[in-house]
Amino acid sequence: MVNFAYQPEYRPPTAETELEKFSTTVKLSEVFDAGVRLEASAFSIDARNVVTALENSGLQLIPLYGEGGLCKGGYYPHRFKRVYVSAEQGLPFLSSSEIISLRPTTNRFISCKYTPNWHNFLPNKWDVLLSRSGTIGNIGLASETFLGKALSEHVIRLQASDPDTAGYISAFLRSRYGRLQVIQGTYGSVVNQIEPEHLARVLIPNLHAIRRIEIGRQMCKAGELRDEANRLLDEADKRLHERLNLPDLNSIVSNHNKSLTNTIKASQWMGRLEGSFHNPIALAAEKKLRDLSVEVTTVGDVRVTREVRAITKFRKRVYVEKGGIPLLSSKQIFQVAPVDVKRLAKGAHTKDLPEIQLEENMIAVTRSGTIGRVQIIPAYMAEWAASEDATRIVAASGMNSGYLYAWLASDYGHRLITRHSYGSVIVHVDLEMLASVPIPLPEPSIRDEIGNLVLKANALRDQAWRKEQDAIGKLENLIAKGRIVECQTQAVGEVPEIGGLSFDPDAPPIWELVAEISAQVPDEEWEKLPTDLARRFDYYQKQKHKDD
Repeated sequence: MVNFAYQPEYRPPTAETELEKFSTTVKLSEVFDAGVRLEASAFSIDARNVVTALENSGLQLIPLYGEGGLCKGGYYPHRFKRVYVSAEQGLPFLSSSEIISLRPTTNRFISCKYTPNWHNFLPNKWDVLLSRSGTIGNIGLASETFLGKALSEHVIRLQASDPDTAGYISAFLRSRYGRLQVIQGTYGSVVNQIEPEHLARVLIPNLHAIRRIEIGRQMCKAGELRDEANRLLDEADKRLHERLNLPDLNSIVSNHNKSLTNTIKASQWMGRLEGSFHNPIALAAEKKLRDLSVEVTTVGDVRVTREVRAITKFRKRVYVEKGGIPLLSSKQIFQVAPVDVKRLAKGAHTKDLPEIQLEENMIAVTRSGTIGRVQIIPAYMAEWAASEDATRIVAASGMNSGYLYAWLASDYGHRLITRHSYGSVIVHVDLEMLASVPIPLPEPSIRDEIGNLVLKANALRDQAWRKEQDAIGKLENLIAKGRIVECQTQAVGEVPEIGGLSFDPDAPPIWELVAEISAQVPDEEWEKLPTDLARRFDYYQKQKHKDD
């Protein structure tokens, strides 16, 4: 089905313009160029419009992949039978959805012994990651967090010549000019697919090196900030266990108890007869908490939370195509930059905002379907909204929200939340159940030591998101404004030699030379330069001569 009319003079739509819904014609040559594809989706009007906008920009365009393309390599591993083993014996295995996760994690580990060519599943640093099956076009960048982890065969690895180029490619593919072109290559009747060769149809501006570096480095820096945020979260979890003297939960339950039966007394039923509620690991966690030397209370305690909020009144929804209030699903809360976000009409949902709106450092816990995933809301998501499938937790004034997150996201917190799940098809957990989850209350200094690491990590996530949005915005503005007027030197008659140097009209421009040289200088050397060097150059020159 065709959604929009093809427009030869297309420019990206603004809030004031709308595209007419209509149809278009396709030339036979286009059918052959597309690999003899006959589906309407292969000739998406949206994709053709953005390609026309790129062509009208006057910028030089090259293929993303293939001969003459910006990416010199691209592949995905073979399909294989997955043999899962324990964490000590295997490689962490990430699904394709984890490439856009704020904190890529997994509880699945594949066997190296029974996985042929398992090293092909390990991404290289700064590979551009693209989901190729099911959900098409999610884009990730393989920063330090992904190293040493196996990635699903449903992820294409695109390889660029250097990190800055990889960052530039990821910015383009996440822009409206890139993603629509990628989706255009989708094929399949049941499960959507895309192949690396389809990316040869994707056109990308071949900007000057200095501009590519500027955009690409921002994207790579965002990846490094998220790496640091994840390191801080891991450190917070480590200190939580150390300060409370809590061993790893799985280590205190024998394999025998994990896999077989458990006996409980009638006094321990607590009105629940499901085996999941009386899980041996959950019972072991409770016992360990009873042995702690610090006070143990519940999440619903007024000293811990100001509110545990279940979304109950938000039912009828009015959506708009542009503007409005971004509404995140319980899955999108955990993503780096959610795509296909639905938007609520502001006028129709103003009264719902006190209930559904997110706040910085608010904690969201998934309560339906997948139970017990915990997120602390970064600043850029504040004033967005989220669905009823995430229960909101607001820390009390004297409670460090970072500590509250660290506990609920820990192995103990997760097990004590998920034990409450009920339902035969779609499982749920209620507000009262979440409020009854135990939580230790060590002295405030320990809570702050742990919690401040989480809050710092959350601030880094916000910085990373803003850097990415700035980089993508710069790229889209360059395309929308068209070619920047460049100086063209035309020799009039004979150009005299100066100091033995002759004029070469074909020489590369100075900004490209500067970019090539600056790219070879390590980041730590750039950081040594004064931040106000451009404004006080003469002063620093005098200081340098004095030192000499």
